[in-house]
Order: sequence, then C-alpha cells, then structure tokens
Amino acid sequence: MLDLDTPYSRAALLNPNQCVIELEDHWSINAIITERNHQLDTVLHEISDLKTIMNGIQNLHRQLVEKKNKIIDSINSHKRLKLALWRLPTEILSYIFVDCLPEDRYLSPASRQAPILLTRICRRWREVAVGMPSLWCRLRLKVEHNDWQKRAFCYDAWLKRTSGHPLSLALRCYNNWTPLVRSLLHPYIHQIFSLNIDFQRVEQPECVFKDFSALRELIIPNHITFKLLCSFAPLWAHLTKVEILVDKPDAFLRLLRLCPNLSSLTNYAEFFQKKSSRPFTHPKLQSLHLYGDPWSSREPLLGMFDALSLPNLRVLHVWNTSSWPHEEFKTFLTRSACPLESLVFGSTVITTVKQRAEYVALVPFLEVVVRNPSRTLICYK
Repeated sequence: MLDLDTPYSRAALLNPNQCVIELEDHWSINAIITERNHQLDTVLHEISDLKTIMNGIQNLHRQLVEKKNKIIDSINSHKRLKLALWRLPTEILSYIFVDCLPEDRYLSPASRQAPILLTRICRRWREVAVGMPSLWCRLRLKVEHNDWQKRAFCYDAWLKRTSGHPLSLALRCYNNWTPLVRSLLHPYIHQIFSLNIDFQRVEQPECVFKDFSALRELIIPNHITFKLLCSFAPLWAHLTKVEILVDKPDAFLRLLRLCPNLSSLTNYAEFFQKKSSRPFTHPKLQSLHLYGDPWSSREPLLGMFDALSLPNLRVLHVWNTSSWPHEEFKTFLTRSACPLESLVFGSTVITTVKQRAEYVALVPFLEVVVRNPSRTLICYK
C-alpha cells in the first residue's frame, strides 16, 4: 500500500489557506511535491502499460470469439451435411457407395477400405451397404495363412451379402488347402461367374473345377499343357472369356474347339510355327489378345493365322513378338471377312506403314494403333 502521509498532510487538510509556512518548510514541501510528481509519472506509465495489456487482452478475446464462432459455424455446417447425407435417398447413397469401392479388380476385407468401411459409419449406412450385393461380388481369397478359421468366417460373412448375385473370385490353391476352400465356396459355387485361380502347387488341378456350372470367365496364370487342358473339358463349353498361358499349337487350337461360346481370349505365350492343312473356324470370338516373349522364338506367330478363321473378330492386340507374318495375316483377313475395328501392335512388333495401309484397304473403318513405351501412334482410322 502506498504511504503518502507527511508532516504537512494534517495541516493542509484542516485549512491550507491559513497555514503558516516557514522557509525551511517551503523547501521540504517542494521536495515532497517533486517526489509525488515522480510517483505520479510512474503510476501513469503503469496505467498506460495496463491499458496496452488490456487492449491486447481485448484483441485476444475478440480473436477467440471469432474463432469460437467459426468453429460453431463449421459444426453446424457439418451437422447439416450429416443430416443431408442421412436424408439422401437410398438409390443416391447406393451410387455413392459404388464409387467408393477401390479400383482393384478384386477386393479384400480391409477394415479401412470400402465396402467394410461403409458398414462402420452409422447404422443406416451399414444397412444400405449390407443390402447392396454389388458391393460384395468381387473378392480375393488368401488361403496360405495359418489363421484360416478366422479368415473363413470373414469370407463367409462377405459372400453371404452377395445374396445369390454373380461372383468374381481370385484365389491361389495349395494341395492341403483345396478341400478347405471348396468347403467355404460350396454354398456359393453356382454364383461364381468369374474365376482367377492359381493352382501351381495342386497335384490334381482338374479336381478344383468341379461343379462350377455358372462360370463364364476364367483366368489361369499357370502354364497349361494339352493333357491338362483336356482334363477340364466339361468346364470350357460355357466360357465366354479366357485369359490363359498355352504355348503349343495343338493346345491353342484345342482350347478354341473346347470353347464354342468364347468371345474374348487372351494368351500369354508365343507358340505356333506350325502349318495347318485346314483352318479352324470359330464363329463367336470377337477379341483376341496375344502377348509373347520376343526372345523365345524367331517367328513365333508363323502358321497361326493360317490355322484360323475368325469371322466375328473385332479386336486384335499383338504384343512382344519378334516378327510379324504380314502376308499370312492378309490372307487371314480375306478368308475371315471379319468386321475388325481395332488392330493394336505393341512394344516390339514391327510393321511398316505400307503393311498397315494394306490392312485398312482390306477392312474399311479399321483403326490401326502402334504402341511402344514412349508413345502411342494412331496410324489409320
């Protein structure tokens, strides 16, 4: 507490006009006044500093109030958004859910990815997601792990949500796992429309394909021999799309004969170099993709087009072949009289401008595309 009492304080308060002041007192009072002026200056500085602090606090308070208001606005806007999402018709929500799916060809039951993630947002989203079979119709099964029972339970819950719709599955089989996988898939065997299967370590792969009556698309990354091809005979008849690896002319032609309904074929091997006395006609094949190894053979496709007649062929892609049978292909186009729309030469396939012009002359409206790692060239359209 500041003490401002002096020997003169009492007299000044009683009657400052009648006080008798001696010379000595005059100097003492001047000193007191000087001291008080210094004290006043100090207090005024403190008041000024306090005002500065108070102004800073007021500015900080104003900023905090503005921040508070922005947070409240954000909360309210997101509440409105949440309410809007909640009120979205199921049909619109379904379209959104489909767009949320990963672009992968096959899906895995990952908790942080759709469709599993969609079931963990709120009750309505879960009901909508679980009730959409289209979200659950693509699945990759991993069977090489020790926690098979847990995985099987998860896979079964996933597959039940397909509600009888066509299934696209990818799986790798081993001898000791095949019975377990078949047991899991048995209730859904007649839903499996598309199958990507690796059975490289299965001693009797023909046993894997029992009862796949609904299968229409088959992808086999393993090498297929003629004998193995024939052992799957009942399976091929209904297939419309096949991706496979066969490297023998007999196996390739046998495959086409076994698949009368085939519309799309992709083969990852070069094999031919064989002359055929009579071309085999496949009336339904529309798309043919050939991928090879440019170092495996000097003339890998020699004889293939002589062995075939494809009157319905619309798309032909050829990749990684070390040479191209130009005259043979021209004869094939004439013989097949096919409505070819797209002819793509990729990577190491070498053709000349003159050769490509001859193909367009034989097939009107044909688009010829040359692709390599650095560019894509549309030559004719």
